[in-house]
Amino acid sequence: MPITPHPETRDLKPLPVPDLNNTLEGYQRALEAVLDGPDLERAHEITADFAEEQGPRLDDALRTRAAQRESQGTNWLSDEWYSAYLTTRGPLPLTTNVGFQLSLPTGATGLDRVVERIQRAIAVHLQSASGDLPENVDARGNRITQNQWFVYAGGLRHPRPGEDEIIASTAGAANREIGIFLSGRLFALKVTDDSGAPISAASLRAALEAVLQRDAEPGARTGELDFNAPSLLGSGALGELLPELLLRGENEAVYDRLRDMLFTVDLIDVHGRSQETDAQRIERLTFLPRGAWVYKPLSYQFSLADEWAAVHVEHSCQDGATLVTAVTRMQNATIPAGVDLAAGPEELAWNFGEDLSERIAAGVADVAQQAGELHTEILAVPHDLPADLPFKFSRDASAQLTMTITQQLTYGRVRAVYEAVDMREYRAGRTECLRAATPEAVSFARKLVAGSAQQSDLEAAVDAHRAWVKRCKSGNGFDRHIQMMATIDDSHPFFTDPLATAARRDFLSTTSIGGADQVVRYCFAPSVPEGFGIAYTPLTDDGEFCVSFNAFTAERPNEFTANLTEAGALLWRFCGELSAES
Repeated sequence: MPITPHPETRDLKPLPVPDLNNTLEGYQRALEAVLDGPDLERAHEITADFAEEQGPRLDDALRTRAAQRESQGTNWLSDEWYSAYLTTRGPLPLTTNVGFQLSLPTGATGLDRVVERIQRAIAVHLQSASGDLPENVDARGNRITQNQWFVYAGGLRHPRPGEDEIIASTAGAANREIGIFLSGRLFALKVTDDSGAPISAASLRAALEAVLQRDAEPGARTGELDFNAPSLLGSGALGELLPELLLRGENEAVYDRLRDMLFTVDLIDVHGRSQETDAQRIERLTFLPRGAWVYKPLSYQFSLADEWAAVHVEHSCQDGATLVTAVTRMQNATIPAGVDLAAGPEELAWNFGEDLSERIAAGVADVAQQAGELHTEILAVPHDLPADLPFKFSRDASAQLTMTITQQLTYGRVRAVYEAVDMREYRAGRTECLRAATPEAVSFARKLVAGSAQQSDLEAAVDAHRAWVKRCKSGNGFDRHIQMMATIDDSHPFFTDPLATAARRDFLSTTSIGGADQVVRYCFAPSVPEGFGIAYTPLTDDGEFCVSFNAFTAERPNEFTANLTEAGALLWRFCGELSAES
């Protein structure tokens, strides 16, 4: 479904459609990193056949689409990009949603800390709701798309049979609400007045105290379904069930208020500090959140007992880089005195009825079982880059090469790696895919493990990674080109054959959005059952890897995670030897 492009950035440079020959030549090289022998030969044959007739036909059709979309202020992948997310039928936390731990330091503690964090979030969300967004630029000063900011005004992803719908909020800044989750219950809380002025700290604190008191009252609801239970089911089930749910009692009015909430906040650790590790916390926040309607764009989670701050993100309409900017704005926000709002919190509840309640409960139990199979580990790998290494070696390239070496150590071979590259400087831009498992990186990993690597091998791997970054940032990556040709006609074996698609089956789904100043770490499900989802973060002395996998279907996960540290040690020991020789 189309998303209206933001009027202020319709004039950004259009996203180019890469040259087809360049795409297919690049893809052939990517296949050489993950296949060899007869398998590689067969994949090359399929690609060559595609290049003869079907490839040019689909490429021409894509260029026609691009011309049409550019005149509309968007690009040739935008609508289909949304559709790829919105046709996901499984539970969103187990497929496409992401959990982020945030850095939102304050000088306050306890409930006052939560109050300040909510005020800072309100300030940023109201910029979107009022239409008063600051100009968006990247680190190099390039203007970047404003298309992803509408989610900060509220709205939700609305489940439908077949394909979901994005319903944006048009409520403006006046008389807005947020939702407060506590122990699975949801309370609506008014946070702006008739003029759009935000709630004062005193009024907000009083409202949160009232929520806490309601939860502590004798006879508080127990044993019933949590408010967010239906949202955990996934669109396949919920798209069929939701129309029936909305016909019961006041449920449609409840849903409308949920839709127009700026965001929700889950209050945790009400009775003391959690005994969970950060890995366990982010794992639960991501894969089985209790205080998040997972179809809302942003569902925050704040602890009353410690510094924990996080957000569960519905990923179809925004990327991590936009969240980084939003958190930066929260950190720097000037909090106004605000207005006193006397309206107390109002609990919202669904009227399920016995039949719907049983169906939802059974579905949630199944989702909980699936979520229980997903495991997250946080690993710190020392970053020991010699100061006098005789060539440039970026943090991103070193992290990716560490993961390539890990694959070689664990499996004796390397499979496809996805790395997201920010493309928001283009009209309606999202991300491109950098294929970090290059032939050069794989060759270096093999030689390093075998003890025969030379400086030239490492330099070749680093240069290949740098070339990929430039290729992606110039709009010449091949993944989106191939992905969008498939939306026109995916009948050729080039799109379906297991060998021909081996370079695009993401054994490692990886991404990095910079250091930990805004986003401490984040967590998401692997793309394939046997693989891993990895968010990596450069720190001063270490590289942190937040690794998620299915404990039952991942291939030798204990060896893989153990070998991440060993791979780092091998890499930096080799670099140290080069430094000593130079």
